[in-house]
Amino acid sequence: MKFAIGMRNIKTALAVFICLFISQTFHLEYPFYAVIATIIAMENSVTNSYTVGKNRVMGTIVGASCGFLFALIDPYSAVFSALGIIVVIYVCNLLKWNKAISIASIVFLAIMLNLRPGESPLFYGMNRMLDTLIGISVAVMVNYLVFPPKHERQMERRRKILRRHLTQLTHELLRQGGGVHISALKQDMSELEKVYETYTSEFHLNRKKRTMMEHLEEEIDIYHNTYSHMRQLRLLTDEPSIEAEPKLDVQFTSSRPLTSHGEDLLMIYRYHVRCILQELQHLGLMLPRKIAPPLNLHPEAPQPLQRESGQKDNGS
Repeated sequence: MKFAIGMRNIKTALAVFICLFISQTFHLEYPFYAVIATIIAMENSVTNSYTVGKNRVMGTIVGASCGFLFALIDPYSAVFSALGIIVVIYVCNLLKWNKAISIASIVFLAIMLNLRPGESPLFYGMNRMLDTLIGISVAVMVNYLVFPPKHERQMERRRKILRRHLTQLTHELLRQGGGVHISALKQDMSELEKVYETYTSEFHLNRKKRTMMEHLEEEIDIYHNTYSHMRQLRLLTDEPSIEAEPKLDVQFTSSRPLTSHGEDLLMIYRYHVRCILQELQHLGLMLPRKIAPPLNLHPEAPQPLQRESGQKDNGS
């Protein structure tokens, strides 16, 4: 277990401090709303902070507008509060602001239920929008200026983990002719893609970094292709022999005679092995020295498989 305090934790605390300092300096009546906005908007990237903040601003506008109108009729009313929620959700859906529905509903109910006697609903709603803007602005600026997220370092770490596991599992799978679980690679690819998508969404990507991300995208495609061929090998080697299956009365039409099960299996197996080796070469990873036949290959079929002469070991 890790007990270290993360940078996002520290930046959230700093953003809260700045919001409270601004609220006290300008004598804002409800600093709570600014603090809530800055906590919600503090995300793992500057772009995500901006996106969450934008959704909150849009929701605040809808909620404050509807709250102002319904509060003019009858604040504190359960009936009008329920009707207002219907209107708020309908307007957000109409504007396709689906992610703003929750905050819009909260702001609407805050105006309807927290409005003090004699207080202007328009003034109250405008203050809520101001609080939200302050909180979001602070979160985005802190996230951008104070130790911005190091996505390059995270991507390289995830990439090294994936390449190491891919090399290890591929060598085991080809040396044994199957029988190796490769599901961990899918999780590794998912983690790398998650960091990649977060980084590519950032505002400040220059031309050089965009070129680097294009190369990484091509590399991710190769990982997926390799995993797909490895999975096919698993399906081939995990299947029971056709001779052991009950025969079905099915007729096939083919331009060539069907070979034996062992020959067909070996031919398909060779194809996927060749594809895997080619993908490993593209990635610059070490190729296995020996390749075993598939585990469920018929005993009469040819045995050891050898790498093609044109394929050489590469350094990882």
